[in-house]
Amino acid sequence: MTSRPITYASAPSAEEQKERPQSEMAYVALRRRILLGQLPPGERLKIEVLQKDFSLSSTPLREALTRLTAEGLVVSVENRGFRTAPLNVADLRDITHLRAVLEADALTDSIARGDAVWESSIVAAHHRLEQQERRIAEGQGGRDEDWTVLHKAFHMALLSACSYPRVIAMCENLFDQSERYRRFAARVETGARDVPGEHAAMMEAALARDVDRARHMLIGHLMRTGDGVAKKLDARNPAPRRGRGMFGAQLAPQDMGQ
Repeated sequence: MTSRPITYASAPSAEEQKERPQSEMAYVALRRRILLGQLPPGERLKIEVLQKDFSLSSTPLREALTRLTAEGLVVSVENRGFRTAPLNVADLRDITHLRAVLEADALTDSIARGDAVWESSIVAAHHRLEQQERRIAEGQGGRDEDWTVLHKAFHMALLSACSYPRVIAMCENLFDQSERYRRFAARVETGARDVPGEHAAMMEAALARDVDRARHMLIGHLMRTGDGVAKKLDARNPAPRRGRGMFGAQLAPQDMGQ
């Protein structure tokens, strides 16, 4: 058996090797701007403008936009170019449902397989997140971007003992997509909610190896966020009738299949 991985693509040309790092750079930069809301939902992404902004040719930019389209962060319209993906309740419902299903199953596997190192990673990730949340609550500053990084690290620590790498990768991607919605909600007045308490409860249930409670706390955490953002989207974009239309849908526990 050969030690080299089998590939079905021809060896990259010198030009392709030169373009690839540029494509990666454009992908990372564009992705970050989209997730931070610096490129608003529905924003037209003109290649000629991006060329000037990044000092790159059109080829790496198109490659980056194609990758982002596959992730659901950008949409491509035939003969009309690229736009950042819009925000709507239908998409939010889809993302939240998938997160609940995949993260709950990944957490179940992590609890079954996790060792002392896994436990320590959860405690450490929660401590860093808790410290940041305390600084924000006490008005000591702290960027929302920093909180997002720590928040994601905590969620991924909970799932880190899962034995299915593809599931973990999907959970990470869905987390990033849901982050665009959370940032939208953060700009709108929110009601009272003890998010730090929810994080602590999730950690405690996982460390206690209480699968049912851990799943319940995780799904509830995701549901409350999804439902809150859905209501804000409805308020910002009122629909003529309620229901399961683009801005008329509301998340409910039964939508999670639990």
